[in-house]
Amino acid sequence: MITKGSGSIINVSTMAARVGMPGLSVYSATKAALESLTRTWAAEFSPAGVRVNTVAPGPTRTDMVLTTMGEEGANQVAKTTLMGRLASPREIAEVILFVATDRASFITGATIPVDAGRTAI
Repeated sequence: MITKGSGSIINVSTMAARVGMPGLSVYSATKAALESLTRTWAAEFSPAGVRVNTVAPGPTRTDMVLTTMGEEGANQVAKTTLMGRLASPREIAEVILFVATDRASFITGATIPVDAGRTAI
């Protein structure tokens, strides 16, 4: 990408990197480190035309979430968001797609929360 002079790296984090959640200390810490790596890579690679960003989903209706938390647990976490529901995987994918395109050409070094406002409160 550096040789080409353009590109987009998109990391995927989680709202748990910004919100303390019991039982998720290692997971949260690794995702917080990934968000720091995003900022560092943006500083290193963006002058060469490579944008680096992170998308940080909130509670999403995936097999992993439902297996780990169960339907009731997932819905309880969803209730902590401003929208009070789980995201669909497609809603998260749409944001990742946007960040990958030239429509997001002036965004780099950012962590974009897609968490129904959970990290805003």
